[in-house]
Amino acid sequence: MTVDRNLRRKELLTSFLNTFAKHGLDKTSMRYLIVESGISSSFIYEMFEGRDQMVIETIRFYYQSLIDVNEAMRNDANLTLVEFLLNIEELAIKNLMYDRFVTQSILHPGYRPRVFDLVETLIEVQQALITEKAEKEGIKTEYAKVTLDYLYSALNSYAIM
Repeated sequence: MTVDRNLRRKELLTSFLNTFAKHGLDKTSMRYLIVESGISSSFIYEMFEGRDQMVIETIRFYYQSLIDVNEAMRNDANLTLVEFLLNIEELAIKNLMYDRFVTQSILHPGYRPRVFDLVETLIEVQQALITEKAEKEGIKTEYAKVTLDYLYSALNSYAIM
């Protein structure tokens, strides 16, 4: 039986995301990552060079999933601006434990330069989406952007607490 390496990698990254979210960035050891993934350490080291690469790949995996969700919303012609904002709020609340880990990673000087491009990409996708929705609905784009910024400020404040 052959193992689909891409599927296995996704499973590992999901496990790593859950482990980092549970223990926090600084308290997550390689031992935690290996034990909680249920995968042999030799297989994990075949896929990743070490903990730093696991952190970076986990953040990239998580942010790409958020970008994909936002792109799907962007392609939904029937989605209103209010529905988009409610979806963002719901997604953020659902992913709150992950956002704490991501916030820790972004604030970490060793990881920030290597993952901040994903943060910027997600923001660009959301800004474009909110601009499109606002223009379509006759709402000033500045108001829509301020609303999104406010929503994220409130959610990020909550995530830090």
